[in-house]
Amino acid sequence: MKPHYLLLAALLVPLFARADIYKYVDENGHVTFTNTPMKGAQRIYVDSISVIPGPTTTTGSKPRTKSSTPRVNTPSPADFPKVDAATQKSRDSNRKQILQDELGSERSALASARQALADAEGNRSAEEKANPQRYVERLGRLRDAVVTHEKNVEALTSELNRVR
Repeated sequence: MKPHYLLLAALLVPLFARADIYKYVDENGHVTFTNTPMKGAQRIYVDSISVIPGPTTTTGSKPRTKSSTPRVNTPSPADFPKVDAATQKSRDSNRKQILQDELGSERSALASARQALADAEGNRSAEEKANPQRYVERLGRLRDAVVTHEKNVEALTSELNRVR
């Protein structure tokens, strides 16, 4: 009789899975998003995990491309929540504003990171003169920060270009 309880428990565990997202900002202003709770992190998204099946393809058919795939407008179920055009426009506007604010912040952080790298390339502390590896490590961290901010600016710009 006990194996039946174990099987039932094993089947029910996935029902309680959660997809919590946490945002953590460290002392240097670096933002980290994670699904693991951290001290000082703020929970920003809580939702149950959903699985959406991908499109099915028939064997032997050539892969579809964007231009050859007609867009099919499938009707929503009758009980599916509807959003009116004004609400959606407001949401899109809010999203665009958030992305623009983030882009401005990231561009500012990129300029600061580039300035810090430029300053560091010409200046070595006495400790770094005594131990050149520390200087190399510091420059590496500063270069990594510049690259990260450049990628963030690029991603935010790309996302803004996709906003309606």
